[in-house]
Amino acid sequence: MRTQKQRLRRRMLEKRNSLAGTEAERLGRLAQKHLIEIPEFQSARTVGLYYPLGSEVRTDAIAQVAREQGKKVSLPRTEGNSIRFYEYTGGDELVQGRFGVMEPAPASPAGPVDLIVIPGIVFDAEGCRIGYGKGFYDRFLAERQASFSVGLAYSFQIVERLPMGRFDRKLGALATDEAITYF
Repeated sequence: MRTQKQRLRRRMLEKRNSLAGTEAERLGRLAQKHLIEIPEFQSARTVGLYYPLGSEVRTDAIAQVAREQGKKVSLPRTEGNSIRFYEYTGGDELVQGRFGVMEPAPASPAGPVDLIVIPGIVFDAEGCRIGYGKGFYDRFLAERQASFSVGLAYSFQIVERLPMGRFDRKLGALATDEAITYF
């Protein structure tokens, strides 16, 4: 199962990385628009976002709308084998974390996260995902630290079915450039 996941991860990363910048921007804006429209986003007081790495779908439009609506925006910080969310106002300094992801300083813990937006490399039609393989988001979901989880991806990142390990956690929904899908 591990090599199947690795092959799928590598193939999808190649496809995502080959997407032209203007097309990535257009499709990413559509995916963010779909996410912003869901009731779980509208009712959330605290939104946990990821800081995009490489060719991941950007989250800037989500952050902007969340702030306009008076929501607290937070970003994850790697702490040991876990992630913890800290408030991010947009003007705060970010530092490069141990995996190259930009992280907030551990100044203002976000508290409970109502909606967490989760990145991934591959997603399936049942709410499973493959990330970079360290399990940070799966552990966060297992500890029930967020009320609702939604993946954010390009529609070509969806496959019919993924192998699911015992520590993998399903998402509540997936927002893509084509639609929002609930699981």
